[in-house]
Amino acid sequence: MKNFNKYKLLIGALALALVGCSNLDESAFEVIEDTNNVVYSETFENDLGEFTTQNVSGDQQWVYNSSKYVIMTGYVNSTNYANEDWLISPEIDLTGLSAAHLSFDHAARYFANILTDVTVWISTDYVTGNLPATATWTQLTTKTFSDPGSWTFGNSGQISLTQYAGQKVRIAFKYVSTSTKAGTWELKNFLVEKGEAEVVVGNDGSEEFPFTVREAMLNQTNASAWVEGYIVGYVWSGVQTTYHFSADTCTQATNILIADTNALSQIYVAKSMAVQLPSGVVRTGLNLPANKANFGKKVTLYGMLSSYFSAPGLKSVSYYKFEDGASGGTKPIKAIFSETFANSSKGNFTIENVNIPAALSYIWTPTATYGMTASAYKSPTDYESESWLISPAIDLSKVTSATLMFDHALNYVTNAANKLNYISVWMSSDYQSGLPATATWTKVTVPTYPAGTNWTFVSSGNADISSMAGKNKVRIAFKYTSIDGDAATWEVKNVVIY
Repeated sequence: MKNFNKYKLLIGALALALVGCSNLDESAFEVIEDTNNVVYSETFENDLGEFTTQNVSGDQQWVYNSSKYVIMTGYVNSTNYANEDWLISPEIDLTGLSAAHLSFDHAARYFANILTDVTVWISTDYVTGNLPATATWTQLTTKTFSDPGSWTFGNSGQISLTQYAGQKVRIAFKYVSTSTKAGTWELKNFLVEKGEAEVVVGNDGSEEFPFTVREAMLNQTNASAWVEGYIVGYVWSGVQTTYHFSADTCTQATNILIADTNALSQIYVAKSMAVQLPSGVVRTGLNLPANKANFGKKVTLYGMLSSYFSAPGLKSVSYYKFEDGASGGTKPIKAIFSETFANSSKGNFTIENVNIPAALSYIWTPTATYGMTASAYKSPTDYESESWLISPAIDLSKVTSATLMFDHALNYVTNAANKLNYISVWMSSDYQSGLPATATWTKVTVPTYPAGTNWTFVSSGNADISSMAGKNKVRIAFKYTSIDGDAATWEVKNVVIY
């Protein structure tokens, strides 16, 4: 166990009175002792510490990386390998405590299903050196993990261990991969502390319940959401990146900082989030050089929760509104259903292979960046196939009209004139499960299809599905087909029904 007499938390305490138009201000940091609450800590700066590894299956295992973290991946030399690997803490003593919580920093990328492939477990009867199956393990409830879209570490948030207060426990990080998809998980700054976990609940990022700044920082999902906060400054990125809690800027119009309070004495870097201001109406209305009176005002923003300045951020903001009703940008239409297919996830969609050649183990597969991808090509052969990507049941019973939109790209069509023979969209109100032939399907007229010869995503345009209005179990299906000698690749993402 670590010696905590010297344990220190580094908290940024930036100067609040800054000189206008300067990008040379140095960030001041204050080291504050915090020795009372720490139960156990492992930074993984030098090695695995007292943690042990257990390789249940596969040849890869958790290892130390010289960049001062531990890492597990089943992706080696461009090949995916099936694995189940555990990184297990030493015994952590919670006896004498009435409440405790856990946190860590991590980055998890390229998983087939990050919800099941990256998990955290706890045991009170595990004996070091044994396989995990020799003990009783309970999965810990965490905030939803997501692929951050880069190798930027994010914090897990505080995970409650209070149920296990008064006991001795071990914490385990369980990694799973397959020969089809093997992600990478990096970990550092493991910390168990006394006290109840601060759990963020209540808001879902909708217009009715926008995220607070803290919630937005914990939900960097690369998906769009509403966020509410006070405008408290801006970021200047030059020779070094500096956070300025002031409106005193002459030229920095491309971003602002928001926080959950406008009391400057309570704001520092870790409690503020940078917001990207795209050129146009949003930047015109929010930038501080032209709108110094916005400083300290509460604003609600709609944008994408994504890393910005190598920290949790809000990018591609398309709409804003102040408490007094002033607003700008394009207000998003409230979706009846949406699925981005971000973070290597197929969401609640299902895949039904009507015809899959023996040479292929899959046709549709999730990707980290390009959404759901369908292809029946395996070098050097184009195979004949048919595979459907089918949505969960969507309730349209309370609407009189409905529109479908999505983004898609298509490449490697041998004969572009035939592209519509290979990709199509269908809808059904009586499909339950299993092969598509068990239901009645109607083809959707899609206004815009990709060229078929490049990776350029295009919007489908507004596809009318109003014939399904008034029905409560509507399914949308993306049907991919190919023939011998012509197996294109179709990429689909950002599916919305409104």
